[in-house]
Amino acid sequence: MDESLSQGDFWKDMAPMFRADPHRTDDEALNAISGLVNPDSTVVDVGGGAGRFAVALSFKCKSVTVVDPSESMLEQLQEATAEAGRSNVAAVHSDWETAEVEPEDVVLCSHVVYGVADIGPFVEKINAHARRRVVLLSFIDSPQANIAPLWEPVHGELRINLPALPELVNVLWEMGIYPSICMLTPLMPQLYESIGDATEELSNRLFLTQDSPSRERLEAVVEDYLESTDDGWRIAGARPVRQGVIWWDSDSLT
Repeated sequence: MDESLSQGDFWKDMAPMFRADPHRTDDEALNAISGLVNPDSTVVDVGGGAGRFAVALSFKCKSVTVVDPSESMLEQLQEATAEAGRSNVAAVHSDWETAEVEPEDVVLCSHVVYGVADIGPFVEKINAHARRRVVLLSFIDSPQANIAPLWEPVHGELRINLPALPELVNVLWEMGIYPSICMLTPLMPQLYESIGDATEELSNRLFLTQDSPSRERLEAVVEDYLESTDDGWRIAGARPVRQGVIWWDSDSLT
């Protein structure tokens, strides 16, 4: 969610999908993050988007400020906050690199780091704005990794997967930050009821438009990249989705 504001709102069509029930109890990531804040904590959620975590955390802490460059995401955040009846969630329309916000007790950054071009200063700013604790959430493999094999037959070029949790941890170590890590229960790869359903979902994830040559190429090869299971179709060879919560206290840095 760190795209430049000048490039348009990449998330416009997808923003509603990032809403979530703020009262849910079956979200292992939310439960882990909630255990790292206190009722008196103030939180900055970097790239918090539609408030998937922010609105839920607003019931568990003093206040949450969401920093996000997507106007459509922040519109969803506003709607979610109003529906939940919360008045302690604020929004800042900005990317993190240029955001002007005050330090808070906890800085949360969930599934944002993959596309950050200069991760060192990004993390330094996060750390500088955390009076007490930094909490990051990251997949072991970047979000598009499981569909990377389709990139060449559809787009005509290999996809280089973005860095994710292993590379992030190495960066933190090089910066003298030695975080705690809690690995969450792996999630099984996405299942599709039919090849047609898979084609539609993958078309969105590959950024294709209807009736385009690239969409036609996907339709021609998609079955070759799927495998049938007892519960439906999935990307052949797709790995379970693993993610970890990474955190450190600002007063514990060496």
